[in-house]
Amino acid sequence: MFEGLRKKFSEVIKGFVKKEEQSAEQQVEPPKQEPGPAVQIRPKAEAKKEEPKAVQRVEKPVQAPKPQVQEVHKSAPKQDAKTEKPTTREKKEDMVKVSLVTKVKKAVFGSVVLSDAEIERLLSSLKVSMLESDVAFDVADNFIGDLGTRLKGKRIESRSINDEVVSEVRRALLDTLQKGSPGFSFDERVRSGGGEPFVILFLGPNGTGKTTTIAKIASRLKKGGVSSVISASDTFRAAAIEQMEHHANRIGVPIIKSVYGADPASIAFDAVAYARARKVDVVLIDSAGRQETNPSLIREMEKMVRVAKPSMIIFVGESTAGNAIANQIVEFGRHMKIDGIVLTKLDCDAKGGGALSISHLTGIPILFFGVGEGYDALVDYTPEFIADAILPKAE
Repeated sequence: MFEGLRKKFSEVIKGFVKKEEQSAEQQVEPPKQEPGPAVQIRPKAEAKKEEPKAVQRVEKPVQAPKPQVQEVHKSAPKQDAKTEKPTTREKKEDMVKVSLVTKVKKAVFGSVVLSDAEIERLLSSLKVSMLESDVAFDVADNFIGDLGTRLKGKRIESRSINDEVVSEVRRALLDTLQKGSPGFSFDERVRSGGGEPFVILFLGPNGTGKTTTIAKIASRLKKGGVSSVISASDTFRAAAIEQMEHHANRIGVPIIKSVYGADPASIAFDAVAYARARKVDVVLIDSAGRQETNPSLIREMEKMVRVAKPSMIIFVGESTAGNAIANQIVEFGRHMKIDGIVLTKLDCDAKGGGALSISHLTGIPILFFGVGEGYDALVDYTPEFIADAILPKAE
């Protein structure tokens, strides 16, 4: 999930950091070195060789050898330190000095200010990456504006340019994603019935995974000690009732069902009555898949709302549908109040742009992500979950 955004963000940020590090190195001036005394760099090996030669030249029968040795030393030409060739050790020392200069941004200069021109290129590249990944234009624009404010004129520790830039991009991403947070705990909300069953109606197009999502939520509630009953109100799709019954039996929750062609609203009404009589906490109502452009199916859904009086209406849509889901939600919202969104098949969505955009475009929070077929493959929406998938925290 989010493979496209993760790869593109990583490439863009790495390119930007590399240029900033190169720029930081070019701004460094090597420290001036004061030349030391010439005698201090005279190689010891050469001094040992000269002394024996001087003694050999004076080993002649001379009455006063001692003065002659002194004379030879006086006449021996002194080597100019400037013309001497550096030894291997001296070359190594020089290389160490150069290496330190190229890395001086990590040791000498404490911080650098990012280049405005490079920041603009970074922002432009990130925006293109988001648009190519199906992120809505307004969402990408807001994110880029926030990130630009964070980076421009910012002084960053020179030894950790990459970590600082990644952190700022991540913070801007979290702020953008925060707008999609529900602002409440789903588990706490379903317990707030006050003695009455908490009724949840699920709707959405065909094939988005409503039935499987209902089964996942029923399993989640049971593990949390919350009882539920399922209303098999999809009396239109072939095998829908059998599929729902199969899940209910595996999870171990009761199901209210009828025959194909029966009134979906009446089945939902019976499920709510069953929950009241048996003190069941939550009623989960399935419905036939429908498009927002089908007036007759919309009227049928409006009837279910009037009869079952749901405490919450959840729209179930495929993450792979991208921003088209936003249009569906807006159209359904003209006829009923949608309280939350479940995005399914996120594990199959390489782009993931819809997950960043839907809440911003509709004003409706995302409650869960479906990330597989198992009953446990239901993940709570959190900005951190998406940010970690796109841009993991720097170690």
